[in-house]
Amino acid sequence: MSGTVYVLDTSAVIAGFVPGLADVRQVTVQEVLEEARGLRFKLELETAVTSGKVEIVEPSSSSLVVVEEKVKETGDKLSPTDVKLLALALDLSNAGEEPRLVTDDYAIQNLASLLGLSYEKVLMPGITEVLKWEMKCPACGRTYPPSASRCRVCGSNLIRKPRRKSRQLCKDSH
Repeated sequence: MSGTVYVLDTSAVIAGFVPGLADVRQVTVQEVLEEARGLRFKLELETAVTSGKVEIVEPSSSSLVVVEEKVKETGDKLSPTDVKLLALALDLSNAGEEPRLVTDDYAIQNLASLLGLSYEKVLMPGITEVLKWEMKCPACGRTYPPSASRCRVCGSNLIRKPRRKSRQLCKDSH
């Protein structure tokens, strides 16, 4: 079975996406239900799950590893829920489905682009370029990989900055 599958992020529901309304298969992870703040958003999600319009699916451990490695490589800041959503989309893609992450979260959109996954914006304009990050010393200007936190030369706390060499334009997935 192949076809479009919406992978729902909390930001999509908060931005106005009504789960279960679109006529495509819709999935999410349990943590999205737990993240939904406000009675209306939580009720919309729970109703869609209870009625069978949205499925709760756990991603594979192998896809989680792939996404976590890509996060380390790029320096993006993602929550564990974001990582699980990307891993779930990766699983669906590997199974021959056409996942579309429904999200207004720029970090998820950035990683989705780098992983070759499509996304659907809801309210926000979406990313215009794909970024990788680096850490930079504000005192002496040296740069470090995303995992570093202090300058090895002068001891200053590092600041997260986009790596200017590897920027690429983002193909609008919408």
